[in-house]
Amino acid sequence: MADRFTGTWRLLACEGQWSDGRVTRPYGDSPGGMLVYDGRGSFSGQIMARERPVFATGNLLKGSDAEVRAAFEGYVAYYGSYTVDEAQGLMIHEVEGSFFPNWIGERQIRKFEFPGGGRLRLSTLPIRGARADLTVVLLWQRSR
Repeated sequence: MADRFTGTWRLLACEGQWSDGRVTRPYGDSPGGMLVYDGRGSFSGQIMARERPVFATGNLLKGSDAEVRAAFEGYVAYYGSYTVDEAQGLMIHEVEGSFFPNWIGERQIRKFEFPGGGRLRLSTLPIRGARADLTVVLLWQRSR
């Protein structure tokens, strides 16, 4: 089963599906992203909103507070090792590094399915909210 993941995947869609019926697109209508599984237990994943504003200074280290916030909120990236729990249909990412420091040393668990056409669907486990629970669903297309 793990061999089915090996390769490079491009992001087609990212949706937040709420238990109260709402649907959100946290990275916009056409997000960018790449997910790589090397077949030896290492992965790297990135997702971004394509509409993020550029920094006025053109300098990575000199963004305004608003520019830095928009850049951070419109991007997610992490890497580490992975295992597949085929019996439960789970992909388990052991996070070694992340733009979000709270994830380092944590597990990011995703339900997986292969809906056909060289596609991979990964879904978070429900995230408890004050009014409703959230499941983030990512649809990937194999590119290599």
